[in-house]
Amino acid sequence: MRRTGASHAFSGLPITLAIAPLLAVQIVAASFFVFRTLADVFAWTSPIIPWAYFELFEVLASLGMVFGVVATVLLLLPNLQRMNRVQAQLDAAAGQLQVHVEELFDQWGLTESERNVALLVVKGFSNAEISAYRNTSESTTKSQVSAIFRKSGLSNRQQLVSLVVEDLFDAIRP
Repeated sequence: MRRTGASHAFSGLPITLAIAPLLAVQIVAASFFVFRTLADVFAWTSPIIPWAYFELFEVLASLGMVFGVVATVLLLLPNLQRMNRVQAQLDAAAGQLQVHVEELFDQWGLTESERNVALLVVKGFSNAEISAYRNTSESTTKSQVSAIFRKSGLSNRQQLVSLVVEDLFDAIRP
């Protein structure tokens, strides 16, 4: 079972153990109010339950629903915060990737066309796909890929991708 983070009220409990009782209380409370509303609409007589107990059920059901809402918020807030933190990290990594790639291309002395081709190679496109995308001949693309490898000191596409990814991880590691 997956465990939730330690930043909320139910830390240490498996998420299903924290949610199951809350869900059960909300289902019972909602069922009670639906039955009560239908009974009022259709003028059903309720089973013989003393009025004091009936009022107690209404209060408990209301408290159960309020508690369910509070617990739902307590369970959702840490997840929303985590999602925002991960999105911020992804945005930072994407920005760093662009800066990192531009620095590599500057070091290698790539022309603007070679930069465009190199980015497409890193993204996994074949020479034919790059040629079609850039509206150039395959021989032009092949020449540009060869120039990229010569200027970078690499010999194949896998090395280019590995270098970009490994250098990026080195750059973002503390």
